[in-house]
Formats: sequence, C-alpha cells, structure tokens
Amino acid sequence: MRWPGSITQALQRADLSRRPALAGLAIVAALVVATVVALRLHDAIARERENVARSSLVLVAARARAAENVTLARTNVVAKHGDLRGSIERIFARHGLRYAPLDAQAGDDAQNIVIEAAPFDVLVRALDALSREEAVRVIDATLTARVDPGTVRAELVLAH
Repeated sequence: MRWPGSITQALQRADLSRRPALAGLAIVAALVVATVVALRLHDAIARERENVARSSLVLVAARARAAENVTLARTNVVAKHGDLRGSIERIFARHGLRYAPLDAQAGDDAQNIVIEAAPFDVLVRALDALSREEAVRVIDATLTARVDPGTVRAELVLAH
C-alpha cells in the first residue's frame, strides 16, 4: 500500500462524491489533534505555574532562615558554664539525645561527637538551644539520613 504524497493529491484522486467526506474527515482529524495538543499544553502550563509558586515559597522560607542565621551569628551569648562537655550533656539530655564523644585532636578545644540515631527536628531544637543558652556553635556537621523516616545520624564538631 502506497501512501499519497499530500492531502490535495488524495482529494484529486478520490471520486467526486468522496471529496467532501475526505475533506471533512481531514478537518475533524486536524481539530482532534489540535485539541489534544492544546489540552496537554494547558496542563503543562498549570503544572509549571504550581512549581513556580512552590519554588518561590521555598525561596522565601530559605531567605528567612538565612536572615535568622545571620542574626544568630551576631548575638553574643555568654556561656553560663565554661565546661563544653557539660553544656552539651545538659542540653542533649534535656532533649533526650544520646551521643558518643569521638577522639579529639590534640590542642583542639572543640568537641567531636556522634549521634547514631536522632529525630531531625529534635536535633535541630537541641542545637538551637545549645547556641542560644550555652553559646556552643556547630563548627562542622555531617548528617546522614537513616532508614527510619525523619531520623538522622549526626557527626558534629561543637565549640564555644
């Protein structure tokens, strides 16, 4: 079976009685294709508008968090207790977190710790309390997601 080169050639070859039906069929097919394409484009545009709105909300939240971090970094909280390890133990115990100290490098006044499993939101609250109440800052952190949803393994380096 050989396909015709163009629609006009097909109309010229057809019987005179079939030409209006073929022309109508071609118009209907073109309208169906145009409708399907228009619907898909409409859906794609709607999805992208939702993505833009969601992304702009995330951006606003990130900018607010960055501004909070700058403000926290400028505050000068005087440590209530001079003992770094004692401060960490008090705050983590209050939040129900267990940690294990890692070997610190010689001459380093920072405390290296690891928390095997902690709910992420509890860890963030504990670190915030350490910063606000005890002037203990996170120098370095490595967080690894665990299998349990919402929990992480945290390797932290903390210092006054």
